[in-house]
Amino acid sequence: MTPPRPILITLTVCVACITATVSFASSQAKVSIRFGALPVLQALPLYIAQERGLFTKAGLDVDLIPFNTAAEKDIALSAGKIEGCFADLVTPIVLRANGRKILMVATTYSSRGDRRMFGVLAKPGSSYRFPAELQNVPIALASNSIVHYVTETLLTTAGVPRDGVASLESKNIGMRMQMLLAGHVEAAALPEPLVSAALAQGATLVADDSGLETSQTVLVFAERFLKEQPEAVSKFLAAVDEAAAMINAKPDEVRDAMVQHVRLPAPMKDKYPTPRFPRLKAPDKDAALAVTRWLRAREVIPRTVSYEEVVDGRLIP
Repeated sequence: MTPPRPILITLTVCVACITATVSFASSQAKVSIRFGALPVLQALPLYIAQERGLFTKAGLDVDLIPFNTAAEKDIALSAGKIEGCFADLVTPIVLRANGRKILMVATTYSSRGDRRMFGVLAKPGSSYRFPAELQNVPIALASNSIVHYVTETLLTTAGVPRDGVASLESKNIGMRMQMLLAGHVEAAALPEPLVSAALAQGATLVADDSGLETSQTVLVFAERFLKEQPEAVSKFLAAVDEAAAMINAKPDEVRDAMVQHVRLPAPMKDKYPTPRFPRLKAPDKDAALAVTRWLRAREVIPRTVSYEEVVDGRLIP
């Protein structure tokens, strides 16, 4: 028997209502995140998470915004133009000490025995071989940066007095490398992959940060966004962690993405090894406090920042 027309009409309307409700809920559930990134090796999991659709699968609309310099990225974060960014330990501590409400939520990469992030190199043909030999020798670097801190740590650990660590201001990394290779400076501090590129062109490695826990890269979010969207941040971190596992499992399959998004010198594009990434973890407390003390001693920051004030690792998967 054919059901009465009024019942059919009622069912049709109800199905339409249910469909509309589901669609509305789905659209409401998607959270947009503008996240600042740099063209460096340690940011590779971010690019892979985007390329492999891991953010989308997690219900996130992530816009990875590329910045050429850390300074541009920091300004965007301070101005609220992005919800989060990729950084080193120095940047978030400086921002927090100056009143910016930001938090480090995870460490994505750190140096250990079999990998380095920074190296101090002597010019080609130089006789310098050990850190202690660089006492009072100007080293080209960007002052009050993580590479400055690492350089000072490497030299003082080798016995150089703090006032014997000399530096020559050089913020442009590419120019710094060229000055070193041309012999215009005796020594320079560089990040990977430029360390490997400079070594291939005759420079000498005097020291590197292998095993130095201070060399960490971190993920940072605005405190406001973290409080409003903790679930979205948790999903973001899980996607980055999954991307890191993909890189570790099949490093050869991400080379094209690495070449596309990371500044690799032309001769290194086909042979530079894909880095391996650890599981996400909270930034190391001792390292963060050591950087804070260094920045305070140099009067880069107006006050001391506690670890709990600048780190929130509760959302790490």
